[in-house]
Amino acid sequence: MLNKLLERQLRRYIKTVDVSGPEFQNLFTAISQAYDHNEEDRQLIERSLELSSQELSDSNRALLDASRIIELKNKDMISSLEYARLVQNSLLAKESTIFDIFNNAFIFNRPRDIVGGDFFWIREEKEKIFLATADCTGHGVPGAFMSVISFRLLNQAVRDYGISGTAQILSFLNEEINSTLSSRSGEADTKDALDISLVSIDRKKGIIEFSGVGHRILVCNGKDNVREFKGDRTHIGQNLSTTKNPISSQEFNFSDGEVLYMYSDGYGDQFGGVEQKKFGASRLKELLCEISGLDFVQQRTQIESSFLEWKDSNMQIDDVLVLGIGLYTEN
Repeated sequence: MLNKLLERQLRRYIKTVDVSGPEFQNLFTAISQAYDHNEEDRQLIERSLELSSQELSDSNRALLDASRIIELKNKDMISSLEYARLVQNSLLAKESTIFDIFNNAFIFNRPRDIVGGDFFWIREEKEKIFLATADCTGHGVPGAFMSVISFRLLNQAVRDYGISGTAQILSFLNEEINSTLSSRSGEADTKDALDISLVSIDRKKGIIEFSGVGHRILVCNGKDNVREFKGDRTHIGQNLSTTKNPISSQEFNFSDGEVLYMYSDGYGDQFGGVEQKKFGASRLKELLCEISGLDFVQQRTQIESSFLEWKDSNMQIDDVLVLGIGLYTEN
């Protein structure tokens, strides 16, 4: 039996042709069956689309629910990290302490995440001012954990044990970090570490003692008058043996008007610029010397704007800390 719709269309277009023969009937039957199959396929496709729409709707609802759960978890995580930042800040040195001790100074501290591993430490003890900038392994929570441990140990070395030599302070820090981290992990070998610059400033004598591990410092008085002091090429932690590789120290005089710069490697390691390269240690050195004659508010502004301009839309790859101190002697 021919498909009724097909039969009406055939009768309409071939009125004058005799189609009663068996060959026509067989042909029409085949066409009719194909037509019916096509109609069935069409209905099946429509039904599938309806089912797909329903399934898609269900999937969308499931994705939306999952997205809401993730959003809530992210909010909880961010809230926890914000709280961790408050706790970390309460345990580390406050920026106001720097300005209480030094008449002229700036701090550019820009963690990559909410919490970070770069920190500074400052302490007055007798006639010396101890000042350090440190860069703990990684960033985020692991770096923050290391920063709090290191800060406590630095205080312990100077306040509780009366250690005054910069090399001896860092040796104490190294031994205690290795001991603390190996007992925490249960392993002798650990990858946790930090790079640090430490100075003791004697204003009456006009002398600075410097020890560094993986870091360097600059003393500038204009771009044509710069002194660079490099630390040892190793890391605190990572099973550094100060018996086999003792930490060194350097001592030098300073004059009124010179600026001491201490910094982590985050600024120099930032990718950006036209060619998407690292900012680099030499470019940072040049920048610091060029701005050393500006007042310290302007210096910080220039440091921040240069960093943001270089970084542009790139992701910040590490914590960044730059500290500038105006040096002067006391008679």
